Amino acid sequence: MLRSLFRQMSTSPATSTMGPIETSISSKLQSTFHPTFLEIRNDSHKHAKHAGMQGASNRTESHFYIKMQSEEFNGKNLPTRHRLVYNLLDDEISKQGVHALQMKLKGTNESIQ
Repeated sequence: MLRSLFRQMSTSPATSTMGPIETSISSKLQSTFHPTFLEIRNDSHKHAKHAGMQGASNRTESHFYIKMQSEEFNGKNLPTRHRLVYNLLDDEISKQGVHALQMKLKGTNESIQ
């Protein structure tokens, strides 16, 4: 039984709309993994004052939480799943200033909770 697609828009204190990087991440994840469940949360506001972010050009879309369930992850171990997502989002990480991704990635044969 497949669940309907769910995506939570970011809810940082500064904005309730998705920025260009989050939009790109969402689009890439949906078109590549065809998730049955997808939640993306922009957690950048929680890290903007950290020492490692001082001098960073991107403080508003730098940290994301991704919770996703996809058939593409069935039979793959956690490091492989993470590599697939990191490879897909290489441009956002290497060129657009995404500093960290926290991910919970499950196959459709696993509980997403």
